[in-house]
Amino acid sequence: MTDKDGSELAQVADESKKPSKKARSFDVEALFSESRQIAQERNRETLESREVEEAETRRRLEDEMHISLPGPSGRHSDEDNEIGPPLPPSMMKSADSANDSDDEIGPPLPPNFQMPTASSSGASTSKDVEDSGLDDEDDYDDFTDEGISVAQLIPTASEATVRHGSKSVSAIAFDSQGSKFVTGGYDYHVNLYDFARMDVSLKPFRETTPVECHIISSLAYSSNGENLVVASGNAQVRLLDRKGTQWAETVRGDQYLVDLSNTKGHTGSLNGAMWNPMNKDEFMTCSDDGTLRLFNVTDYKDITKCINTQRQVIKTKTSNGKRAIPTTCCYSKDGKYIAAGCDDGSIQIWKYGKLYVNTTFLNRNAHAGSITSLQFSYEANTVLTRGLDDTLKLWDLRKFKEPIHVADGLENHYPMTECGFSPRDELVFTGTSTRPGKAPGKLVFFDLINFKPVYQIEYPNASCIRAQWHPKINQILVGLSDGTAKIYYDPVRSVRGVLQCVSKPIKRERQTEVLREEIIMSPLALQMFQPRGEEGEEKDVTEWRIKKFLRMQNTTGGKRPAFKKPAEAPMSGPSAGGRVAASGGTLHSYIAQQVGVKRNREFLADHDVRASILRHAEEAAANPIYVAKAYLKNQPVPIFQEKTTAPEDEIVDEELQPVFKMPKT
Repeated sequence: MTDKDGSELAQVADESKKPSKKARSFDVEALFSESRQIAQERNRETLESREVEEAETRRRLEDEMHISLPGPSGRHSDEDNEIGPPLPPSMMKSADSANDSDDEIGPPLPPNFQMPTASSSGASTSKDVEDSGLDDEDDYDDFTDEGISVAQLIPTASEATVRHGSKSVSAIAFDSQGSKFVTGGYDYHVNLYDFARMDVSLKPFRETTPVECHIISSLAYSSNGENLVVASGNAQVRLLDRKGTQWAETVRGDQYLVDLSNTKGHTGSLNGAMWNPMNKDEFMTCSDDGTLRLFNVTDYKDITKCINTQRQVIKTKTSNGKRAIPTTCCYSKDGKYIAAGCDDGSIQIWKYGKLYVNTTFLNRNAHAGSITSLQFSYEANTVLTRGLDDTLKLWDLRKFKEPIHVADGLENHYPMTECGFSPRDELVFTGTSTRPGKAPGKLVFFDLINFKPVYQIEYPNASCIRAQWHPKINQILVGLSDGTAKIYYDPVRSVRGVLQCVSKPIKRERQTEVLREEIIMSPLALQMFQPRGEEGEEKDVTEWRIKKFLRMQNTTGGKRPAFKKPAEAPMSGPSAGGRVAASGGTLHSYIAQQVGVKRNREFLADHDVRASILRHAEEAAANPIYVAKAYLKNQPVPIFQEKTTAPEDEIVDEELQPVFKMPKT
């Protein structure tokens, strides 16, 4: 073997010892297909188990009632796994297609589903809905890969009711992770809920009144869920922590200044508030003073306990240059735009970070009335607006002069009626209001492509004011005018959220057995107030005194503890022990009192008080002591009348009498 061959063999041996490191490659399509197949199998197993349970229930009912229940087609068959009345003809096709297709998943439509019946220009009638093919699921295959209809994408299979109060729910908010939500209403209260803490009773963990005597107009969580901003009828914004405790507020502006940019806070009622989706420390508010203000929590001062200034002031103006009141405001999903809807029906949009003097997008005649809600889509190219003119409009920023779609006939009576997009921008939704004795309030869903109503939920004798669809947990929170909030979810497609609560039973409060003994104790009966014996020794050596002595000995280094001096008994007899009793308690005080009373009685018994005073005049003139001695040289001699009362036998001269004492003639 040559040296060359030996070196080659050594090199091969060294390479064999080295560990082989190769980059792993993943087939994304294969992973998606595998996940889809696993989900389909899991849903198929769930449906099969549900069918088996229904078949067992049906057989049990037949055995108990001794009858044969009809199947879905109206035939009496023992092999049918379904129970209940026969399906209507309009649903037979969808039921057959559901049995034939294994790829279709999801529960059936909820029992409160009703097709739209409005005949206005913005809503189609039931005949139009049938003609448009809403029952045919093949028309909506473009939305999902599995051919699920648009109505099945809405998580309304189940609902949970949360009781807020007796008045309308005017504000709701989810946190970014969907673990908490909050409600505010016309009753000035804000209730905070945590899904992890709640049970099936759905009670809040905190009820607070951040702003007394002011309606809660808007609520919003920060992106990290640590702070909650509260906008109300007051000019100051309240900031709460995750426990619901207020830790900061904004400063109140000076309402007497003409230029609103010179003030450091709002001067009018707040209409809306929202956090920056890209900055957890910045939030925006709009007010009746005609401004939008950007605040930052880093400007908080511990001395004043408030945010003393704002970062930016944005003024909304009408076509005449006058003040326009912004009724709603929002950020785009990517934080690039700031939009405001005003009371004159205009939409004003600014580019974030630039000078907010001129608008980037502007439409003066967007609505015929005030705008109640304004939302950007997740793609940030379209804007959805809701107005008091009973319309819902969709706008494209690239063609902002005219709306893309318009829905009419949506009754609206609340200045904070909300609208929004579905998580994948397939649907838009909004709420409608009602009046006593008229059509019920509704939560209506529209197709984004053709703006046709595809689903609606009715609320008898209640208006739908607020509605939010959380994209992560796939649940819808709705605030109603009867003081309740509804949470809609799908047991299959929704995750976490209210699903954690509805399965938890109510915790039974354990009653702790406490033996309570009523003891009436006088303070003078305590051991520390007991009298001492001779030479400082206690008469009775009790267990309490021994323990106290040992404790004091360990802490004072062996010194004897100084027990408290017993309290002195209240004095009821004569003066004693250096204490003086009331007047008359001693002989000296009694004599002094009698002498003073006698002199006073003699002074009051004198009829001529002036004469009793003047009898000391001679002594005062002979020995002046006070004021008269300082003015002896320049003071005149006083002349006093010697006698003020006439004797009884003396004849009174009527000419010398005053006029009011002379008798009338």
